[in-house]
Amino acid sequence: MGSQPKPAHKILFGPFEFEQLSGDLRKFGNRIRLQGKPLQILSILLEQPGQVRSRHELQQHLWQGTTFVDFEQGLNTAVNKLRQALGDSADQPRYVETVPGKGYRFIAPLQPSSVKPVIEMAPLPVLRPDTRRLVPKPPERRKPMGAVVAGVALLVAGAGYWLATHRPEPAALAKPARFAVVPPAGFALESAASRQSFELSPDGTQLAFTAMDTSGSFSAFVRDFNSLQPRLLSGSEGVHTLFWAPDSRSLFLTVKGKVQRAPLEGEARVVLGDSPGFLFSGAWLSPQRLLLGSSLASYSISPSGGPLETLQGLYRWPEVLPDGEHVLYVVADTAHNRHRAKVARLNDPGSAKDLIETDSRVLYTASLANRDTGFLMYVRAGNLLAQPFDPRSLRVMGEAIPVVNKIYTFRSTGGADFSVSNTGALAYQSFASRSQLVWVDREGRQVGSAGPANVNLMSGRLSPDGRKLATAMYDIERGAQNLWIVDLESNASRELTLEPGIRDAPVWSPDSKTLGYLTAIAGRQPSVSIRGVGEGDAEETLGPAGFQMPSDWSPDGRFIVFANTGIARISSELQSDVWVFDLAHNRKMIPVLNTRFHEANAAFSPDGKWLTFTSNESGRPEVYIQAFEATGTPRVTGERHLVTRAGAQALRWRRDGKELFYLGFDGRVYAVPVKLSPKPEFGPAAALFSISLEARSAVHSVRGFDVSRDGQRFLIPVTTALEGPSLVVMQNWEAALPQNGSKPTR
Repeated sequence: MGSQPKPAHKILFGPFEFEQLSGDLRKFGNRIRLQGKPLQILSILLEQPGQVRSRHELQQHLWQGTTFVDFEQGLNTAVNKLRQALGDSADQPRYVETVPGKGYRFIAPLQPSSVKPVIEMAPLPVLRPDTRRLVPKPPERRKPMGAVVAGVALLVAGAGYWLATHRPEPAALAKPARFAVVPPAGFALESAASRQSFELSPDGTQLAFTAMDTSGSFSAFVRDFNSLQPRLLSGSEGVHTLFWAPDSRSLFLTVKGKVQRAPLEGEARVVLGDSPGFLFSGAWLSPQRLLLGSSLASYSISPSGGPLETLQGLYRWPEVLPDGEHVLYVVADTAHNRHRAKVARLNDPGSAKDLIETDSRVLYTASLANRDTGFLMYVRAGNLLAQPFDPRSLRVMGEAIPVVNKIYTFRSTGGADFSVSNTGALAYQSFASRSQLVWVDREGRQVGSAGPANVNLMSGRLSPDGRKLATAMYDIERGAQNLWIVDLESNASRELTLEPGIRDAPVWSPDSKTLGYLTAIAGRQPSVSIRGVGEGDAEETLGPAGFQMPSDWSPDGRFIVFANTGIARISSELQSDVWVFDLAHNRKMIPVLNTRFHEANAAFSPDGKWLTFTSNESGRPEVYIQAFEATGTPRVTGERHLVTRAGAQALRWRRDGKELFYLGFDGRVYAVPVKLSPKPEFGPAAALFSISLEARSAVHSVRGFDVSRDGQRFLIPVTTALEGPSLVVMQNWEAALPQNGSKPTR
């Protein structure tokens, strides 16, 4: 028998070259920094490519002879670092695939080791002289100018006819490639809702994105694709939405109520002016004007700063088409809870043209295979679609082509987690159902679960009788949250709301028979509705439309308290006021906290005599308490008492009024002893346990927790999967379309 051939010292796969003996990894000839456990895992997987290497086997190789109690977390961390180095992702793997319940395997095809370079370039063509030019030409006779003009006209007409009847063959496209972008440690991604949370640069070489820290505040990061790690954009804490300048060298951000232009180099900023309320995104119109699109109106502003100019039309999620004249945008179809994409000249409503029906905003990208056409990119039922589109005639062509599934959308606003560039790059946020509500004790030890696992939720509210809980679960095909009721004795769950639209922020009536909650239909401001929890009970809207986020129901059943903006983001949105619906007096809407500060998260004390809330009057949201007067016109009165001093995001009362609990900026739940009568007195805050950042960013919804009547058990969200979402960048995405996708029919 012949001897077995020795394995090659160099292993080539994709753009990578791995030297087994030295452990040197190079991409396109450039060395990639990889060491320690991630390097060992790559070497082990490449020993048997295509075969599963079990987690136990990897443990024996990596931690042999040692006692490692947190092996699972250590291995997951090492594999994630390896994927980052390779530009790989867990949900769309090109190199390292997770085999559930077993282990990992290397799936990329290996190339034979040779002396050829990693990147092969075609040889330059041999230049040969044109011998025809060496032959002397006879002198030409001058033609009359009329004949010349006629000849040119015939030539142009002939060329036009040929171009119209002989379309060029599609250009050959490079193979698609994917890699993942993850936020730095201490930050997490949250799905977009009423903002643009990430965007590819116009040249397709960078990705800007926002990520949340433990305080609930977002910061902006930029990942240059020539680097392995994203970098923080200084001064961006509190960012809400972002979009690129056309030169890919600076970003436009809304930060704490201001629109600013932030160059990537240096720390100086140009503050353009005040940000409109509920701003979705923006687009570059010209060196003189930016177009800003919100849910209520559209504006233009100078890129150098100046006053906002209100435009005639409403352009939600605007994008300027290549001709620089037409704007692509969406309008809400409230009758069907969807949106419609339109195109029009700016400030010319009569030029508007209907294009397609969509669940989300719509982006245009040029085709690299057919340069004179492009695609409209949008989401329907959680699927990202590419609709062939002619930007010259403004007509859709052929059928929509599926690209990626499980893309998050927020149906009421049209927000969606994807971005495209005109250089063939696509970015999207991977989405996974990985949340659950669990019971923990005061030390954070899990003592039970409530409701189904592997769903999408952020918090739950316990009924006053302690028998049920209400929660909002996200459905990716609907692009919306609906309310569910969980029976805590049997743990059986049922969907309460089935109508189109979003239902969120549930609050219980004192008798545990009715829920108040937010209802949002596409194109309408969210409003408060009520509904009995019986099978046949109907939904009823309380008052006129306007942004209404309920947070509590008074113990006497008379008031539902709500804030008039969305989830507090440290002044990134409109300044919030607190109102009540007076159910005893024709459901009259009455403001009770109406100051220049951002006040939200209001909750009644168990005796109904005090109102607790968060306010940013100290510079960040803190918990305050003030006496609540219900006789006559309801109002707060007397001294405002400060409860917290290190930031607070959500609060809950113990049912007997002896403790107040809040979620701090560090992600921990704190308990504060309380004595309410005759004057509020508070003991020192005691830290109880943490709610993970991943659980608080799993889906865009109301952040919070709840507590049992005796204050000994807490209902909190947890994540049921170790690997969180990532931003997946797909280069040359058009090459992955079916064949008919690159040759759209007219």
